[in-house]
Amino acid sequence: MSHHAVVHPDVLIARAETKFHGILSLNDRLLDWMAAHLLPSMFMFDMALALPLMVIPAPDSAKLLLGLFSGSWLQWWALSALQRTANKVQAQNDAKADVDHRALSHIATVVDQIFAMKDNTQ
Repeated sequence: MSHHAVVHPDVLIARAETKFHGILSLNDRLLDWMAAHLLPSMFMFDMALALPLMVIPAPDSAKLLLGLFSGSWLQWWALSALQRTANKVQAQNDAKADVDHRALSHIATVVDQIFAMKDNTQ
């Protein structure tokens, strides 16, 4: 069901996303892709790096450097992708709240008009 006075949240989100152009849009798409594809496999990434660190015949300094890289992975990429995902969810919630407010305002206006018509007929 749709009404001309009530805007769908997807329309508001699309309007907000068109504000981003160029490198910001590319960065957002990259973070969205990472949140969808890389984060679920992050545990496997860490296991694939951590297990060989225990058994490879390498100096401890090389193992330490690889361990630091593995630990920094979360800070470099995953947290940015998680923050982007949280921002998108917040934007959806804001859009829904805005649409709910518009819908309730429209309903209240119509109810007021109905009561005004009722009062005029009496």
